Amino acid sequence: MKRDSVLVLATRGLLSALETWKALLLALVGNLLLAYAFAHPLNAALRQALDRSPWAARLSSANAPLYEFYGELTRARPDVLGDLSKWDAVATGEGDERGGPRNPASGFLGATGLSGSAAGFAVLAAALAAVFAGGFAGRFGADKERGSLAAFGADAARFAAPSLLLGAASLVGILAAYRWVFVESGRLYEPEDLRYEWEAILLLLVRLGAFLVVAAFLRLVVLYARAAMGRAGRGNLVGALGASLGFLVRRPARALALEILFGALGVLPLFVWAFVGPVWDGREGGALALVVLGQQAVVLVRLAARAGHLGAASAFLGRAAAGPAPAPALVSESEPVPEP
Repeated sequence: MKRDSVLVLATRGLLSALETWKALLLALVGNLLLAYAFAHPLNAALRQALDRSPWAARLSSANAPLYEFYGELTRARPDVLGDLSKWDAVATGEGDERGGPRNPASGFLGATGLSGSAAGFAVLAAALAAVFAGGFAGRFGADKERGSLAAFGADAARFAAPSLLLGAASLVGILAAYRWVFVESGRLYEPEDLRYEWEAILLLLVRLGAFLVVAAFLRLVVLYARAAMGRAGRGNLVGALGASLGFLVRRPARALALEILFGALGVLPLFVWAFVGPVWDGREGGALALVVLGQQAVVLVRLAARAGHLGAASAFLGRAAAGPAPAPALVSESEPVPEP
């Protein structure tokens, strides 16, 4: 097996991520605090809405009518969840009406409830992830002290500004791709004019696939730019972007294969949790602790997958810089083999 094959690079990336287990736990704590800050107001609003309500007892039953509760809650307390139709518009790339706003993602800043806070917390989470990514890039580019939390913090502070700029550029590029690749392509046809429903679904999937390809390439440019900064040991943003683009142009297939592999590793724990994860019935405190621990285990695996992808990118850059491995010397039959 080649030393720069996809499986070898992925294994090296995961092993590098495990070496930085202290930083992974720190990222898990930061993610937990951010999730608590996001969920606490919603939890308080739901408790206030359910106090002295017959829904409190109905939701604790085994066959709780969640869909009916959702409809009742959005009608009686629209301030709790907000206007979730905006998220539906983002998912489909279309507004409520074909003559509506040209950008379905508009209006989030003025939204209330869960709909409005989710967008703000998503930007905050992306900024926190960019800072941590700079620290991981620095540790993966170092030859020693990969598990040092102090060195990780120093790298995170040193690469914070360029990593945040890379994250902002990635976010702007993905939003632009969403607008011009996904949304605008949906205005080239009217779903109501198509003869069969499967045609509209197929066109939607084609538009979504084109957007995901562009978004994946933008993510790869940012990922390998961070890895290049970490290996160089300095935050030269222009040089890192140039190195990233040149590297990806020469090796697009393996870079995309690593993106797909680590993307699947990040999504896999979510699928496992969706099918086998326990649900708290609101009665036993021990069961709640198991649910929380299981959720944090899923988040930790996802963090390790993202860090492993960055580690694989750093290893890939290192393998390319080192050049091909020298061929083993062959001993001629006519020459005597020296004895030890």
